[in-house]
Amino acid sequence: MKTELENMDILRLSNTEANKVTKECLQIALMKLMAEKPFEKISITEITQCAGVSRPAFYRNYSSKEAIIEDALQSMFSDIRHSLVKYHDRLDWKGWYVLFFQAITENQKNFKIALDAHVPISSMLFLDSAFPPSSNFEHYVNCAKEAAFVRILTDWFENGMKESPEEMGEICDRIIKWMGSGKS
Repeated sequence: MKTELENMDILRLSNTEANKVTKECLQIALMKLMAEKPFEKISITEITQCAGVSRPAFYRNYSSKEAIIEDALQSMFSDIRHSLVKYHDRLDWKGWYVLFFQAITENQKNFKIALDAHVPISSMLFLDSAFPPSSNFEHYVNCAKEAAFVRILTDWFENGMKESPEEMGEICDRIIKWMGSGKS
C-alpha cells in the first residue's frame, strides 16, 4: 500500500513534462483564438487566459506568439524528416516532394495557421539535412530549391490544393530538373 507521500510524488510532473503540457495548452489556446479572430489581434494575455497558464509560464516556454506556431510547425516538419530518411541515399526528389505534399494535406489546419500568422515557412525546411550538400555550391542549390518549393507549396495551398500530392511531386521534380538543365 502506497503512502500519502508516494501518491503525491505521482501527481508531480517533472519540469520537462510540465513544460510539455504548458506548450500543448498554449498551442491549443492559440489555435482556438485564431478561429475567432486574426492572429495580429490576439494578445499574449488572451492566449495565457485561454490556456489557463500564467504569463511567466508562457515566457518560460516561448518568446512570442509566433514562436508557438513555429514550435508546432517544427514538430510537423520533424515528423516529415523521419519519413524522408529513406530518400537520403537515392536523392529521389519526386518521392521527397510527394511525401511533403501528403504531409501538408494531412496537416492543413496547422499549415493554414502558419500562413495566416506569416510565419516564414522557409525557415522550417531542411533540404540540407535531407540531402546533405558536399560543397558550398550544393548548399546554395538547396537554398534555391527551397525558395522555389516554398513558393510552389504556398501557391498550391492557397489555390485550394487542386492537384494531388503525386501530381505536385511530378511538377516539382520536372521544375527542379528544368532548373538544373540550364535551359532558359
